[in-house]
Amino acid sequence: METIGIIGYGSMADMMVQKWLERGALDARQFMIHTRSDTERLHQLIGKHKDVNICSLDDLSTSCDVLFVCVPPLAVLDVLDQLRPAKKALHIVSVAAAVTLDKLAQHTNQPVSRYIPTLTSAVGTGVSLVAHGKTVGQEEQERLHRLLSAFSLVREVEEGRFDAASNLTSSSPGFIAAIFEEMARAAVRNSELSLDEAYEFLTYALLGTGQVLVKHGLTFAETVDRVATKGGITGEGAAVIQKQAPHMFDDLFTQTMKRYEQLKSQIDEADKHH
Repeated sequence: METIGIIGYGSMADMMVQKWLERGALDARQFMIHTRSDTERLHQLIGKHKDVNICSLDDLSTSCDVLFVCVPPLAVLDVLDQLRPAKKALHIVSVAAAVTLDKLAQHTNQPVSRYIPTLTSAVGTGVSLVAHGKTVGQEEQERLHRLLSAFSLVREVEEGRFDAASNLTSSSPGFIAAIFEEMARAAVRNSELSLDEAYEFLTYALLGTGQVLVKHGLTFAETVDRVATKGGITGEGAAVIQKQAPHMFDDLFTQTMKRYEQLKSQIDEADKHH
């Protein structure tokens, strides 16, 4: 029976553990968790699943098969430095943005992978991005893919494309929510609709659109064509978006990619002074 270690118990770590338990993919006894913060969500987990092990860093590195490092980007390398040499093969998986495989490999002699989770996995969907270091064997890759498949589609992407892909998998629920918040507010400014009505109507439209896209295998452009008849009202609205949105989304990518680079520089700096 494989043992899954987790360092840091924030919302993403909680989502992963809850989904594995819910889906019956793993048993509570298979988890070893080390965290410095004594949070409500940890208490809830232990209250419900008494067999989860809360343990020290040393216990983790000596007993685990896979170790998920779920701490903020600037804390990842410190955590790796504190790990004792493992007694058996230990596959380390970092969920932090901007900490590259090369950086991770400089701080451990164990095989390392990166995984970018997404909020939408909380409802059993979304894409989990993974990239593997040079020393990760076939068996380890397959095990990680199997674990993540319990609650998501798993897609392996070269690390060079990771940041842009993260915008579309991990950050996009936030971007989508920001866009539709603005659309709801525009509806209220330009009609007699209340904000609550606008939220409800848009939320169900979003849910349904996603399902139609997935079930019918439609592209976004095909969906626009289906809804927007020539010279009709939807077409008028779509034309406004097609004219104005490219500039906004180019800005979005410029800013977020710049932020990734800044974060990488901060991690490099911190690492040099370590």
